Amino acid sequence: MPDKITLFTFPSTFQALRAEKAIQAAGLKGRLIPMPRELSSLCGLALELDSDLAGEGLAILKNNGIKLEKQVQMLKKPGYLKTIDIIEYEAH
Repeated sequence: MPDKITLFTFPSTFQALRAEKAIQAAGLKGRLIPMPRELSSLCGLALELDSDLAGEGLAILKNNGIKLEKQVQMLKKPGYLKTIDIIEYEAH
């Protein structure tokens, strides 16, 4: 059975690196991954979190002033990713 994950995308590599540091400092399991082909971004990285942690992760990112591009919910299984939902954020 596929797992649900949430990806956060960023307008720059700097923001992605800040995001990973903030998430890990808060004790959440999050990691930077290469951007999936079906998603476009100015940055080639996305932060992956379990979907159960997406709300908490979003709050941490916003509280740390990290600029977001998109929040994407996906189904993931080995060799397969399928987009379920995309939330676009306004560029600052």
